[in-house]
Amino acid sequence: MNEVDAASPRSQSRRWSPVMLGLIAVVVVVVAVALVAIFTRDGDSVYPADSPEGVVQRYAQAVVDGDSAAALAYLVPESAEECERWDTGAADYRITLLRSTERDTTARVEVIVSEVVGGGPFGPDEYQNQEVFDLERVDGDWKLVTTPWQFRICAEKVQP
Repeated sequence: MNEVDAASPRSQSRRWSPVMLGLIAVVVVVVAVALVAIFTRDGDSVYPADSPEGVVQRYAQAVVDGDSAAALAYLVPESAEECERWDTGAADYRITLLRSTERDTTARVEVIVSEVVGGGPFGPDEYQNQEVFDLERVDGDWKLVTTPWQFRICAEKVQP
């Protein structure tokens, strides 16, 4: 074999450089960590029913399920009694908890509401809004005072 053959691009392309091996090792580790994270993560969190987060979670699920009787039970009595019900539609919503602030008699649950719509040639679109649920204690239970528009089941009455 002559010196020209040993230095030819063809012979060098068959060798793995240390940099290339290092990059491949990093990619393999990142993929392995991502797979472990995906397969070991918990499912959806279910909050205690007597917590502000749990009330928001159960109310939102009742609204999405179209169970207005169950949803009304989570509203403050004044809102539930004066409710002129309306259909929330058949949108596909997902709620992600951002933070929750609880005081003696009030609570504020901040969420991101994601709405999945359509199914065009590139798949469905997703829209996100940051929203707030306000709650207050009524006879020891958390009840909703205000809800985001996406989860409103009662029409507001117009004052004459």
